[in-house]
This record gives sequence, structure tokens and C-alpha cells, in this order.
Amino acid sequence: MKLKKISLICLVSIMLILQCSVIASARSSDYLDAYGVYLTPQSGGKIVFTADVNALRTMTKVGVTSLYLYESKNGEDFYLIKSYHYEDYPIMMGSGLYYYKDIITYNGTPGYKYYANAFCYAGDSTGYDEKAYSTAVKTAIR
Repeated sequence: MKLKKISLICLVSIMLILQCSVIASARSSDYLDAYGVYLTPQSGGKIVFTADVNALRTMTKVGVTSLYLYESKNGEDFYLIKSYHYEDYPIMMGSGLYYYKDIITYNGTPGYKYYANAFCYAGDSTGYDEKAYSTAVKTAIR
């Protein structure tokens, strides 16, 4: 009975240690602190994309490297309709510790639904990190 109890305690301890190490590695970054891209519907079908990227220290580049916009008429079947890259849209990238900016305004269709996948970036001479972010689905308004 004691052997079963000790074995169970050891097994639970090992599982907790493994779980903690997985959580730590999934959240760790030497460059990015917090990041996101948000869609805001505005009148006339316009969709404004706002980037919010926080680095852990001052970076030579901080912002969004790529943004992929998806559209749906029915809210279920989404199709890639536009992609943006910071080489073509320099406003998507800045420098410093924080980057908060309305980076793109898309003229959508009222009643259609939109979401985007974006890649948030922070880097300096020591290296970089880039993380994917998916926005919530938003409906364009009249």
C-alpha cells in the first residue's frame, strides 16, 4: 500500500514539473512582452487594424511583419482577400519599446465578416522574435 502511495506521489510530482516547464517555454521570449492586432469596424464598411506590440526593451524593429485579411459573406466560409507586408507598408513597423498604431484601413462590405492573422515582431542586434496572432471576427457596418 505504501509503495502505491509513494509511486502515485512521484508520478503526480513529475507531471506537475513537466507541465510547468511546458508553460514556461510557451510563454518565454527575450524580445516580445505582449502583442495583438485588433479590428475596429467603422461606418461605411471600413475596418481599421490597430497593432499593439510591446517589447521587453528598446528594439530597432517592433511592429507587424505581415497581416492576412479574411472575409466571409455567411460568417462560416472565410477566404483570404488581402495580404499586407511591412516592406510594402512601412507604417507597420517602428522602433523603440512600444508600437501602437492604426496600421491599415480596409474598405470592406457592410454585413460581411472579417478577421486577420498577423505576425507581431520585435528585434535588435541580438536577435528577434515573431509570434502569430489571430483577431476576433468582426462585422463591417454601414
